[in-house]
This record gives sequence, C-alpha cells and structure tokens, in this order.
Amino acid sequence: MHTRPADPGATPHILQVGQDRRGRWMVQENHGLIEGVFISRDAALHFARLERHAFPGATVELVSAPLTSTLAA
Repeated sequence: MHTRPADPGATPHILQVGQDRRGRWMVQENHGLIEGVFISRDAALHFARLERHAFPGATVELVSAPLTSTLAA
C-alpha cells in the first residue's frame, strides 16, 4: 500500500476498486494518492470504504476496466 498527502485543491476523490490484467484486486485513488493490492474483491472494498475518511467527499467505485499499478509491474 502507498499513500501520499492529499492535494486540497484537487478535483473530487474516487477510490476505484477493480482488477489488474493479472486478476489481482486493487484499490486506486484517482489522483494517485493511494494504491493497494488485495487477496479478494471483499478485502479491496473493505479497505476502500475504510479509507474514505482520508479523502473528504470521496466515493468508492467498482470499475470494470483493468487497473494498472503505478508501483509494481
């Protein structure tokens, strides 16, 4: 998992939950402020919902397009 301080002037935050091309479940914040890889869809959704507190007004969205890790290949 990777986190960086939020930019207060940024557009609304979205915590995207989906799979990468290898089938791993991921959570990514749309500004690149957070990313994590999880063992299941439920674990990823649970993490995303818990992390909403760090991003006021953030939404959690389940995405169908493959996510691409910015941290690992």
